[in-house]
Amino acid sequence: MKLVINEKYINRNKKIGGAIFIANLTILGIGAYFAITGDMTKVYYSWIALVLGFGLTRLSMYFMNRFSRTPRNDEILAEIFNKLRHEYTFFAYASPVNFLLLGPCRMWLPILVTSGGKISFENGKWKHSGVSLFKRLIGQESLARPEQEVAEASKSIQDQLAKHGIPYDQQPALEPIIVLMMTDTTTGDLKDAPYPVVTLPELKRFIRREDRENCPGELSPEENEKIVTALSVKK
Repeated sequence: MKLVINEKYINRNKKIGGAIFIANLTILGIGAYFAITGDMTKVYYSWIALVLGFGLTRLSMYFMNRFSRTPRNDEILAEIFNKLRHEYTFFAYASPVNFLLLGPCRMWLPILVTSGGKISFENGKWKHSGVSLFKRLIGQESLARPEQEVAEASKSIQDQLAKHGIPYDQQPALEPIIVLMMTDTTTGDLKDAPYPVVTLPELKRFIRREDRENCPGELSPEENEKIVTALSVKK
């Protein structure tokens, strides 16, 4: 497996997350100071600081969960994909989407579920129950509308390939796959789900099997290399 990773993008966002975290602590500290002064004319400022602090907490957790924690999601996926054959290329923040795996038959789009709870597909809609307000506050996101994410990712990828001389009708298929990153995430009824749902330990085995047994058309080494070059973008 080849790895294409945008370290510059990761490091920049790590710094942004750290800066937001420090700014948040500063604002909350100022708010606390106004709250304990006993001056009722300044309590209003403490409430403003509290609201700003809440928003900045969410924002800083967004950046820090993705770019500062160890191991990061891209590192976890890279470790999982590490033993795939040389025909596979994993893009981490180095393509039109955050994560993309190009294989010998298709492109795989991992959609990560980074919180616990229960995933199901009922009455034509995805449901993710069991994600409390506190979990959302600390950066654990629920599975919202993966169809919209897939549609936006598909357009970005297809346009990028077409821009670099690979016509839409000659592009490999894009296969979304929902990956449960947490061990405490369970599944309910997924019989009619439009995308496969797999746990992290199952991910590599599932992709290998699908590419071996359900390959719509194998890419030549030349086609594979051309797609790798076309997908590589700077963020």
